[in-house]
Amino acid sequence: MSTEILMQQAVGQIQSGQLAEGLASFQLILEQEPDNVPALSGSGVGESLRGNHEAAIRLFQQAHARAPSDTQILANLGHACMAAGRAEEASSAFAKAHQINDQDPETCYWLGYLAEQQGEEQRAEGYYRRTLLLNPAHRQAHLQLANVLFLQSNAPEALAILRAAEARFPDDRDITFVRGRLAAKAAPGWHLPMLADPVRNDAFEAAINATVRPGDVVLDIGTGSGLLAMMAARAGAAHVYACEADEVLAGLAREVVSLNGLQDRITVLAKHSSALVVGEDMPRRADVLITEIFDSAIVGEGALPTIRHAWGALLVDGARVVPEGATLQGALAACPHLQCFRSVGRVNGFDVSPMNALTQPFGHRDAQVYFQASETSRILSAPFPLHAFDFRSAPTLAFETECQVPILETGDADSVLIWFDLHLAPGVTYSTRHSKAQHHWRLAAQPLLGISACRAGETATVKTRFESYFDFTVAV
Repeated sequence: MSTEILMQQAVGQIQSGQLAEGLASFQLILEQEPDNVPALSGSGVGESLRGNHEAAIRLFQQAHARAPSDTQILANLGHACMAAGRAEEASSAFAKAHQINDQDPETCYWLGYLAEQQGEEQRAEGYYRRTLLLNPAHRQAHLQLANVLFLQSNAPEALAILRAAEARFPDDRDITFVRGRLAAKAAPGWHLPMLADPVRNDAFEAAINATVRPGDVVLDIGTGSGLLAMMAARAGAAHVYACEADEVLAGLAREVVSLNGLQDRITVLAKHSSALVVGEDMPRRADVLITEIFDSAIVGEGALPTIRHAWGALLVDGARVVPEGATLQGALAACPHLQCFRSVGRVNGFDVSPMNALTQPFGHRDAQVYFQASETSRILSAPFPLHAFDFRSAPTLAFETECQVPILETGDADSVLIWFDLHLAPGVTYSTRHSKAQHHWRLAAQPLLGISACRAGETATVKTRFESYFDFTVAV
């Protein structure tokens, strides 16, 4: 049988999965022509498919020695070395192929992949960018480039690359999943539910319409999506400086502002408000401050120091503020299920108490509890004030209160339920006291360090101290 016919037969056998037969056919060729490069390379492919990577490497090396400018042989050698765990030799093979032909996107991709595996993110980034320049439809290069950018703390561009890949491959679930996972790591996940809360949005817009005057310079701290900044522009502001420390959100806010045709009236500043410089970031101090950097207990997102700094450095005397203030209130509650956030002991007969190193004893959280009594929670006391905030001047950063609280129901008080009334503008108030599951803000709860037995008709003394965290003490 002629060499040509044997070659056709061997290739067909390998392609159809008849690996032993194909390798035997290639061997017949090599017995006749030991230097036959296609037969050496084909045998290497067959051995690779059988998992005999070391044998494949030897065959590809022999083929490369006889055809040193054949980039496909070098690529096959690189893949065999990768499969055998010989990363440096794989990199060398792909690098030689790249020197011969730097227009091959696959060679660039694998050089990037190997650099990434070796922890050389910058070098990997360069190869992945080159891959996409040569082949913009290279799906995996989009994913890998986004990954190395994220590892280099460049989340905004990583997310932008995955969004572009999603548009290019709309049915690719893997890309959508990775984009979602990266977004969850890069920015808090509560922005979409917040934007979907019409009660919150309408209250802020009513307050902004009542506060902003034509010609005002407005500062929006913590702009997020840019929604409140756009409301201020629509209310007549001459210009809005929208400050957003999170670079991912700042980039998205710019997109939103541009999409709504307001890019000439809103400037998104990707920095923390404490880093803003009047005369550089904004031409003068602002007439109006708008901010929504409040957690479910007002203070958890740094609202107090941020507003205090704004009054000292960024606002004109007599500036108007949305919101003007807030009233924080609480009630003693029996919510035994919340104690797991304070401490654990024995679980299924095992002592897991060392895990208490992970607890945050003075942390408040979304309670998933409402004023209606349920199997998991009961309100034991009348409401009592925690603090009244006035944002129309620089707020204090610490406070203490003490009050006498009537006990309405008998039970063990193990937590303080917390809610607020946000005084957005005269006549415009948003309260979380009767919030529902669909609302952005809900009641917060903080487990007490000690459980207090309460009897209906008695009075409890509740002391509240705040200095970066809440510390409650209850005496009955």
